[in-house]
Amino acid sequence: MNIRVEVFGQLLPGKERRQTLKVEGPISVREVATMLGLTSEEIGLITINGVQSEMEDRMDSDSRLCFFPHMSGG
Repeated sequence: MNIRVEVFGQLLPGKERRQTLKVEGPISVREVATMLGLTSEEIGLITINGVQSEMEDRMDSDSRLCFFPHMSGG
């Protein structure tokens, strides 16, 4: 199955912004993050198909997974 992944902001250096991963069976967000070298501490927001999600959520084929850094502002 294929999962489309996008990485944003400070999480991006050294990584492709958009990529498609071919994986076997349902996979968790945490497993994908590990494959990309991302840690839960540096990830601020996760979405699957535009819906806010958590590290233990699982995805089916053709999901779109996005990782965003922590937001700050003033």
